[in-house]
Amino acid sequence: MISIVICDDDTAFAQRLKTAVETILERGKTAARIHAFSSAEEIGQETLADCDIAFFDIDFAGKSYNGLDVARRLRALRDDAVIVFVTNYVEYAPEGYELRAFRYLLKDELAQKLPSCVEQALEALQRERSELKILIDGEQIALGVRDIVYLESMGHSLIYHVRCKGYEPDRTYSCYGAIGKMEEELAGNGFLRTQKSYLVNMAHIRKLSSQELLLSNGVRLPVSAKNYADCKRQYLLWRGKH
Repeated sequence: MISIVICDDDTAFAQRLKTAVETILERGKTAARIHAFSSAEEIGQETLADCDIAFFDIDFAGKSYNGLDVARRLRALRDDAVIVFVTNYVEYAPEGYELRAFRYLLKDELAQKLPSCVEQALEALQRERSELKILIDGEQIALGVRDIVYLESMGHSLIYHVRCKGYEPDRTYSCYGAIGKMEEELAGNGFLRTQKSYLVNMAHIRKLSSQELLLSNGVRLPVSAKNYADCKRQYLLWRGKH
């Protein structure tokens, strides 16, 4: 069962949104606990820590905070939560990138766009929770797929470059494997074969050019000139859905 938190200072709207989300989830037979609040002060720490998907308004009239502040509280507790801002304002969108906002939904477009947003949020949550199990020195290790920045092929080995939380340095894991086989296994998880030896998590791409790409950890990797057009097409298609 998933946990969903809705927060909007318009109590009537918050309840309508809750009912709409419940209806969508019931159609898809998805079990969920949905909590609706009209102020952030009402949201207990335990409820926020348990939140899988959040629908936050941005502008809270008469309050010293906005929805971005509420989202920061959530992100500090749940790095994997899916955050959707439901608002009348889009000028805050750039600030949402630092919080990895999943979507911005305008309130006057809710009826048309909420069903697909809920469906995609559920898919994103599943991706956030997905794991890849690898064998290191006879011991099975589970890596969060979203934390894998890129894979590097070196001889008969694969090097997994993995992002760690907080201030911990990134880690690398090496094990026997073929990059082609791993490309097939990770199909549908947002990985891009940018060059013969590299398989990159597109969620970690910060810049893509015809010669190289820049990743979230500052690493630059070469891009095959022959495959650049196809890489760019795949990346733009992925970006359009995320």
